[in-house]
Amino acid sequence: MKMRAILLALMGAAITVGCGGEPPKADLDAASAALQAAKSADAGKYASSELSAAEGAYNKADGAYKEQDGKLFKDWDSVKPLIDQAKSKAEQAKSTAMSAKGRAKSAAESAIAVAAAAVSSARNTLSGAPSGKGTEGDIQQLGADLDAAGAAVSAARAAVGREDFDAATAGATAAATKAGNVAGGVDQAVAKYNELVQKNTPWYMRM
Repeated sequence: MKMRAILLALMGAAITVGCGGEPPKADLDAASAALQAAKSADAGKYASSELSAAEGAYNKADGAYKEQDGKLFKDWDSVKPLIDQAKSKAEQAKSTAMSAKGRAKSAAESAIAVAAAAVSSARNTLSGAPSGKGTEGDIQQLGADLDAAGAAVSAARAAVGREDFDAATAGATAAATKAGNVAGGVDQAVAKYNELVQKNTPWYMRM
């Protein structure tokens, strides 16, 4: 009985050697975790080609692992490089995504800063605009447009908070444009006001 146990142990050791050592399951799990980390870093949006390559590499490694796992004599040495490559590509996808995401965030924050400054400047210009008969409606409309631009800046900041940087940049850019239009509208309103004043001033007071 003891001899049989020894023989079984020796056979098990021989099979293990013949199988190329321990199966690299932990390494495959690490590659899978790296792939999930890349997806969580929004690689699907910011590094789609790198993520696609990582997914392809992982599927290849996973398929090779399952193929060897089904054999009596396993060649794990042929699988390990595939797993390493899959993990490396996943890590690269994550790194690329994080860099691109950082640039998108910076662009959004820069656009918001420009828009906020434009709204502030337009508000100062608007506050100094003369309002009289014939221009009240224009000034009120410009004020409403400027309020909308300010709301768009706030919405852009909220978009940054939820990491929707594309929407934040687009919203801030639109707000800056609207603020610029308000500033231009103020100039027109002032010109219109001056024209009305000139028109309604008696001729003898114009001299």
